[in-house]
Amino acid sequence: MRVAVYSLIFREYKLEEFFKIVQEIGYRAVEIRVHEDGVHISPFANPNDMKIIKNMAEDYGLHICCLAGYARLGRPGSKGEAELKKAISVGRLADIADAPVFRIKITGYDPSIGYERIRELFREQAKRLIEILKRENIEAVPAVEQHGGGDLAHSTGILKDMLRGFDPERIGVIFDPGNAAGGEGWLPIELQIDMIKEYIKHVHVKNYDWSKEELGKVVPSPLNRGIVDWKKVIDELRKIGYRGYLSLEDFRPIPPEDRAKEALQFFKSMGIE
Repeated sequence: MRVAVYSLIFREYKLEEFFKIVQEIGYRAVEIRVHEDGVHISPFANPNDMKIIKNMAEDYGLHICCLAGYARLGRPGSKGEAELKKAISVGRLADIADAPVFRIKITGYDPSIGYERIRELFREQAKRLIEILKRENIEAVPAVEQHGGGDLAHSTGILKDMLRGFDPERIGVIFDPGNAAGGEGWLPIELQIDMIKEYIKHVHVKNYDWSKEELGKVVPSPLNRGIVDWKKVIDELRKIGYRGYLSLEDFRPIPPEDRAKEALQFFKSMGIE
């Protein structure tokens, strides 16, 4: 396993500032946010701009391990087509960046559409995405993030149901147990990993603890203290032979440099650099 930092936690910084800071801290890989707001890359960025960013990262000794897009598959009609187009565009950018993975999402639950229809739409659109990437010889793999809230992928159980039967060499999962902390989709760590083990392509790393002020609420916490037992997560990932990236996504209200430094020390204590 290798470590990386997600540019979202450095969203107030320009990309080159972000690259410089994390390189000086000791990281060798980065995950870059891709959003219409331009922080840090637009999903419809010019290919030449992506080449410039890739070269800039390499100048700082950094590999781009993931492009974190926000395209949500599973929507009906023209909205679904627009989201699919966005996902394809991010896949093309990932190919230019030599990123092995790019993020996609599942649309949020809508009772007027229903779970089964959303699942059907997601699978139809994912199949088309995979076919287009294959036709264009794009090796970057779309990976669905484990994420609730505005997404339907609350749990690894839902992710497995959405992806069952798909070739794990063509589509995968961004495993994010922190997003399940606090009860939303929570399952025992070993069960979470077992359900999707063949699909795990990338891992987001953060932690939460129970709030002392608001009952039932969670607040960001250090990696070594909180609801997610990261030592156990890493042990379980080792058991399945995971060789991908652990990408820091720590939302504590302290400077991102401090979060990145602290996380790197934690990773090193787990034998990961």
